[in-house]
Amino acid sequence: MNKPIIIEELGLIYGRDAIFLDKIIFEDEHNNVKLIGEFSGALCENIKNKEWIKYEILFKNILEFRLIKLDFFDDSEYSSSFEKVLNSDKVKTDNQNHYIFHTYDDVIELIATDFEINIK
Repeated sequence: MNKPIIIEELGLIYGRDAIFLDKIIFEDEHNNVKLIGEFSGALCENIKNKEWIKYEILFKNILEFRLIKLDFFDDSEYSSSFEKVLNSDKVKTDNQNHYIFHTYDDVIELIATDFEINIK
């Protein structure tokens, strides 16, 4: 079961065109991954206009990172374009979380301790 991650400024983010990913930066020193791109305001619950909203998301202490082409992702049903997997078999300790980030072309699955988001 997945729980939508609601970003306060944006609300629920939903739809194949909701998230575009421009860049992935791996920070080996701290096992962090930064995703950089844009959200479609038209597909954000609290925005509802055609504005594109830039974002940077830093996932901390990455234990697993998978980039899957959308057509090869097994779970085609989702409640949000950014989700947390509840009761994931991949999570081994209480301080780990399983995230799924659905972009236009790709799905990113991560096991990480936390994330920070910066809306620009």
